Order: sequence, then C-alpha cells, then structure tokens
Amino acid sequence: MSSETSVKKAVTPIKTTRSGIITALIAFFIWGGFPLYFKQLSSYDATEIIGHRIIWTFLCLLVVLVVTKRWQWIDTLKKNPRWIAFSFISGLIIGTNWLTYVWAVNHDRILEASLGYFIGPLVGVALSMILFKERLRTLQWVAIGFALLSVVIQVVMIGSLPWISLILAFSFSTYGTIQRQTPLTAVDAMFVETAMLVPICLWWFWQADVVSSQLSFWLTSNIWLLMLAGPITLIPLLLFNKSTKLVAYSILSFMNYLTPTFIFFLAVFYYNEPFDLHRLAVFGLIWLGLLLFSIDLWRHRPSKQLKAANLQTNNS
Repeated sequence: MSSETSVKKAVTPIKTTRSGIITALIAFFIWGGFPLYFKQLSSYDATEIIGHRIIWTFLCLLVVLVVTKRWQWIDTLKKNPRWIAFSFISGLIIGTNWLTYVWAVNHDRILEASLGYFIGPLVGVALSMILFKERLRTLQWVAIGFALLSVVIQVVMIGSLPWISLILAFSFSTYGTIQRQTPLTAVDAMFVETAMLVPICLWWFWQADVVSSQLSFWLTSNIWLLMLAGPITLIPLLLFNKSTKLVAYSILSFMNYLTPTFIFFLAVFYYNEPFDLHRLAVFGLIWLGLLLFSIDLWRHRPSKQLKAANLQTNNS
C-alpha cells in the first residue's frame, strides 16, 4: 500500500447524517440535564448515590451484553491482561468524576461543574502534549493560556481555587486519555470498570451509616429513583457511541460544548446560582479559549486533510 493511500485511509471523514445529529443531540441534552435528576436525590449522601449509580449501571450493561452476546472483551483482556489494572484505575477515575459532579449539584455549585466541563477539552489537549508528545499548534497554546488565566482570575478575584472545576476537568480528560488507548469499546470498558467497582460499593454500603446499608431499603419502592441512575448513565453513552459512526468528528467535537452550556443555563437561570462580573470574566476567558480551540479544530478538520492529501496525490 502506498503512503498516499495510507494517508487517505487514515483521514477518511465520516459522512454526517440527520439521524446522527439527532442521536448526538439527545445524548448531549441527557448529559446536560443530569442536574435535574441528581437534585431529586439531594437527601442522599453523594457517595451513596454514586454507589448506586455504579451498581445499577453495571446491571444495565450486563443485560445489554447478555442480550447482544458481547463477550469479545474477555478474549481482549486475555490478550492484554495489563488492561485489567488500567480498567480498575480508569474506573476509579470516572467514579471520582461522578462523585465530584453529584456533590457539586447537591451543594448548589452547578456553575463550577459547568466550568469544569468547559475546561475539559483544553486539559485534554495539554495531556496529549505531555503524555503522547503531541505538538500543539499556536491557537491551541493560546487557548490553554486563556484557561490558565481564568483559574488565576478565579483565585485572585473570587478568592478560592476552583477545585470542583479542576477535578472534573482533569478526571474526565484523564479518563478520556486512557480510553484513547484501551483495546475495549466504550460499552465493554465501562462494564469492566463498573464490575470491578461493584464489590467496593457493596462493602461501603455494608459498613456506612446510610439508608442503603439496610437490606430492607433495597426491597422498598423508595429505591426506584436510585435505580434510574443505571439507565440514565447507559442510554446517552449508547446514543453517543452510535452518533460517532454517523457524525463527522469535527461536528461532534463542537457539539460536545452543548452539555456544559446546558448545565450553565440550568445553574444560572433555573437554579439561580450567583453569576457576577468576576465569574463572567472567568467564563469569558474560557469561552474565548474554546472559540480559538474550535477555530483551530475546524481549520485542521479531517475532511480538509483528506482534500489536501488528494491534491498532493494528484500533483505527484
């Protein structure tokens, strides 16, 4: 195979379809609406909520795997045993992300959660540079600079480190970095991760002073709202996975901002969290950084690379 053919194959873009856009929109808006759900669970401890989310997500995924007979992950892990340890680590990371998010929602700090998911893409780019030695382009450097400046302004003007935003951004970006390398599909990876965390969750329920430590609670109708955490976690994941095959990567990357935008609007206009000029400055810098990042992403989109590769091939 010639080098030109290899380039063409590597950057062949996915054709965007209407059904793909609709599928992606549903996934992003479900993720964006998570505060509406988790607010209904505010009477429970955040760790207890995440314990249930892990358990019920695992059970939902188990049903999907049984129905679809998806057992290839077993052979994959046999051939790549080190990914058992990596799956456990990534499970702990996404569990930390979930816990921080739920804690923020139920302590009226949804705005900080929104900021964390806005920062996330820029943190992901920085991690790619550090871990994979990827070279950043000028606009990417500027975008990361604006993100760092926003954190400095938060500390100086508001007087506190945005730890919720930083934990969410770094945990989600680190999790995404691991997922870039895993030989497992997203669904299989989450099944393995939650399966390894379920025993920890059950142990925590057994020794913790929470209502879920009582066996009788699991047999009452009060548990149904906690059980919804499973399908609510799984459904947008399945929809997003489907959309990746129906929507061009560049468009899907822009649509990723819908989730933190929806969370932002919920925080400011529905839950009336304070949004003063200092916070406007913080978000303004992040939005400016993301605008530059998006411009750079669009300028270097796969379809443009393919066009350039085809032009080079025709001229050679």
